[in-house]
Amino acid sequence: MLRLPGGRWLAAYTVSRNPGYRKDPRGGYELEIAESRDGCRTWKRISLLSDPGRDLDNAALLRLPDGALLLAGRSVRWQESYRLPVYRSADGGRTWKKLSTIDANEGRPGALGKPDKGVYEPHFHFLDDGRLAVMYANEKHVTDDVSYSQIISEKISADGGRTWGREIWVAYTPGHSASRPGMPVWTRMKDGRYIVVYEVCGPEQCNVYYKASRDGITWPVGLGTSIPGQTGGPYILSLDDGRLVVTSNRGNISVSNDFGRSWHTAARPWQPKKDYAADWTQTIWSSLYQTGRDEIGIVTTVRREAGGHNIRLRLGKLSKPGK
Repeated sequence: MLRLPGGRWLAAYTVSRNPGYRKDPRGGYELEIAESRDGCRTWKRISLLSDPGRDLDNAALLRLPDGALLLAGRSVRWQESYRLPVYRSADGGRTWKKLSTIDANEGRPGALGKPDKGVYEPHFHFLDDGRLAVMYANEKHVTDDVSYSQIISEKISADGGRTWGREIWVAYTPGHSASRPGMPVWTRMKDGRYIVVYEVCGPEQCNVYYKASRDGITWPVGLGTSIPGQTGGPYILSLDDGRLVVTSNRGNISVSNDFGRSWHTAARPWQPKKDYAADWTQTIWSSLYQTGRDEIGIVTTVRREAGGHNIRLRLGKLSKPGK
């Protein structure tokens, strides 16, 4: 989701409206954009993004200083072609044009599998100097002389997302090639530092870790520090009062009053019917937003009995710091 001036919000999410590109040459997942004008209470669909013959997914939104909007995602033909496209809108999200590609890996059908060699899950943020940066999960180094199954990479754009600079390594483990840090989400804390959260699959079993940086460019080597009780697909929010809020596929809510040095749990917005270990897909791919001075919104995909998932949002309040 993205807050816009005048109280508007946009949400971008994946939809499946066709048999898929393997059965339909112009099929594949698409990204739909919806708008709210009443503080996230009601929503109206305003646009749809397609990349015929490919799966679009992993939407991330950002507003540039000039008012234009950017949307990044992944565009995939599995084990054949992986791209991280960026689209730009000059009319509030109603129409979009392709602007650039953050990173890509291209090959013959099947050539980029066993192991996979894709790029996924971009997430934007601005640096102190106004430049735009993006983090993403990257499997392209699995075939390097020093192999890494997956790392988190970062690139910086000095021209509003039109071009992208060199790759920066954010999260990886020297000597442990099977560790798979991915699904990064990052933000700036009230103390001026940047913090990124991510899952680490492989030997770390998709538990959630974080690390911090003073400039958002130079990051400590290694996997960082784990956040207890969080697993898979994390998201972090920095509140106006300085507190950090984290959630993940596990559905727990973790709060830190000291910039990540310690964490305590808050009430869960959804109560799964089964234990996470028995079914981890009950509430997945959550995200967090400050929707009012004392209000936060949590968006997730909730499993439905008929199959698939519905996208749902719940609004709530956290107790004051120290309570």
